[in-house]
Amino acid sequence: MEIKLKDGGNFKINSYQKDSFEMIIPFNKVYDIAVLMSKNNVSNAKIIDSSTGKETVIYQFETVKMLGFETKMVDENNISIRFSFDEVPQAEIDLANQRAETEAVAHFIALGLQNADVKDVIKWAKFLEDWHPKKFPYKKGERFKLNGNPYEVIEDVISSENNTPDKDTKHYKLLKEQENSQDKPKVEIKPWDEKKTYNKGDLAIARGIVFISTIDGNKGNEPGFGTAWNYYKEN
Repeated sequence: MEIKLKDGGNFKINSYQKDSFEMIIPFNKVYDIAVLMSKNNVSNAKIIDSSTGKETVIYQFETVKMLGFETKMVDENNISIRFSFDEVPQAEIDLANQRAETEAVAHFIALGLQNADVKDVIKWAKFLEDWHPKKFPYKKGERFKLNGNPYEVIEDVISSENNTPDKDTKHYKLLKEQENSQDKPKVEIKPWDEKKTYNKGDLAIARGIVFISTIDGNKGNEPGFGTAWNYYKEN
């Protein structure tokens, strides 16, 4: 009998059960073979009988969770090794896939909120990343949430747990649907300069239109061409 792994590798085995299989291998090959017996490689692996000259699948494992292996010396050159695992119920697999999809959706929404209108950021604030209080480098224009409220960085800053966004109005602002003019930082918008290096959130005027940089280290990329700039929408 042989086990045919997911990657196509075949190994002779002495016996198998629903939750294990056993093989005899040279002692110096234990490590090389053990690393191949991963969760992904053993999941859906097939037990094959070739005694009739034709490959016949006599058993196929489900998705598995590896538990470990036991060894026993056969002689001075060979060792018997039994790999054990649990089969993972389909319901558990479906739940894991659902969680992964939910996390992926939340991640993409969080990325989109970095450039979305303020009203949309407020509506979907729960998808923003939480504020990191311990020496996290924030760049101008980045958005996050604190106590469920959305904030935006108005000046590059290294976060500090002693200087929270709700108190530090120099570096952060709370995003509100209707902001009074005095709440908005006064920013002088200058014509785009091809020799200047812009960071994410910086503004520049080109052909009479205001653009906002979407990346750091933005130099020589003319606004309106490519993805380094977006049209700026004033909140």
